[in-house]
Amino acid sequence: MNRISKDIEDIERLEEIVEEVAHHGFNILIKKLDLESHLHFHYRVMSSDVNGPEEFRELLEELGTVFIKLGQILAERPDLVPENYRKELEKLEYDVEKIDYSRIEEIIEEEIGLEKFDSIDEEPLASASIAQVHRAKYNGEDVVLKVRKPGIKEVVERDLDILEKCADYGGKHIGKMKSMSVLKFVKEFSGWTRQELDFEREAENAKLFKENTADDEKIKVPEVYGEVSTKKVLTLEYVEGVKCTDLEKLEELDIDTEEIAATAVRAGMKQSIRDGFYHADPHPSNFLITEEGELVYLDFGMMGSISQDQSRKLGLMLLYLIRENSSDIVDVMEDLGTVSNDYNRAGVEQVVEQKTRVLSNSSLKQVSVTKEMFDLFVKASENGLQMPSSLTLMGKSLVTTEGIGLTICPDFRITDEYEETAEDLLKQQNSPEDIAKDFSIDLIKNKDLIAKLPSKINRALKTEQKQPVKVIQEDNSNDHIMPAALLIGATVLFYQVLPAEQMAVIGALEMLAAVYLLR
Repeated sequence: MNRISKDIEDIERLEEIVEEVAHHGFNILIKKLDLESHLHFHYRVMSSDVNGPEEFRELLEELGTVFIKLGQILAERPDLVPENYRKELEKLEYDVEKIDYSRIEEIIEEEIGLEKFDSIDEEPLASASIAQVHRAKYNGEDVVLKVRKPGIKEVVERDLDILEKCADYGGKHIGKMKSMSVLKFVKEFSGWTRQELDFEREAENAKLFKENTADDEKIKVPEVYGEVSTKKVLTLEYVEGVKCTDLEKLEELDIDTEEIAATAVRAGMKQSIRDGFYHADPHPSNFLITEEGELVYLDFGMMGSISQDQSRKLGLMLLYLIRENSSDIVDVMEDLGTVSNDYNRAGVEQVVEQKTRVLSNSSLKQVSVTKEMFDLFVKASENGLQMPSSLTLMGKSLVTTEGIGLTICPDFRITDEYEETAEDLLKQQNSPEDIAKDFSIDLIKNKDLIAKLPSKINRALKTEQKQPVKVIQEDNSNDHIMPAALLIGATVLFYQVLPAEQMAVIGALEMLAAVYLLR
């Protein structure tokens, strides 16, 4: 028994998985992970030739919920998966049977109490791998109940444990898995999947997302009924709408499709550049369009987040792509990503230049800025510059959102919307007021240092007066002029946005620091 087997509690499930992997002809993976002892003899003597993408997809479908979800995420990671496999994984679907209503009723009764609802429809609106959705009435309002299927948490936790242990072993003993950061990816995937099991977390996600989108009247996020929601049952406002892929019905509603497309693109940009909190599962079934032309977001189980610094740099990258600033793009990517020992900057620069040429080619009827950016992430990884998984997933989210916009309005001019929105959002993020606020926080953090600065400068000047005069041969004056100039410039800027009494202190300290740098 190898180390993986020792660490896994459910050996019976491990053996089921290993048998299924062998049955589909992927014996080579079993050998690499040293799991052959869990195979029946007739599988051990079979050929270890690896089968193709279709067999791999069928294998994941046979293994169930966790592995299907893994395949769906891998389908969005061309930096990790060969294109022919990725295309096949896009076909992954759940063959999910409905859970009998009596079992759903038991969970609602146990978690909340059936008497809290005026009525509940026995026939589900939808049945997915983790939950089943039923329409209901609550205090006279139309709602939907998302109910976690019985026993699914235990099933998911068991398979995630096996997946993580295999990735850990592979990352330490299989060079290719280590270089691709497979363990890191699997851990991130596990985190997202566990979040989807917790409907209290999803409720908080929905509330935050609703707050973030409140400034756009064309975005609709269902209301959360927290008083009748738990970890296993989520109660949301029922919203009537048309699927964004149902173009025939949209035409009947006489909706301004160009405005909907602009809303979709603008919403994706705000989530990524301004909020750093984005819908990470934006496939078409998670959107509706109302008669009023609102874009409705559904399902908040899988949400992604990136830091404020990453959001800002991503916005700059989009602008640089549109404006063909190749060198700046590579600089930002290096700042965002992880550089390997075999990093080839020239290779990345070549790809960037090719992408900017594509975007500037006016003969193309439609150019996808985010698709080119996402593809750039993939090509960068091939040249030793690995972008963070959160950014890659967010890039794919933008591409999908953009695709929904183009499905609704094929002639929509995406590039114009991106440039205008990116500029506005970056201006908001970097307003003088925000810069002043950040500077004030920095002053508070370093108050001890700043309070002692005048005496330190005074001691330094006295010490220097005692030293014999030296003739400096090298001209390093610029090393001190630039920081000093920046400090003086910052003082001038803050005079425009801060009260005079604050400026008296800040200005004096900055001028002292500038004198010290210039001395």
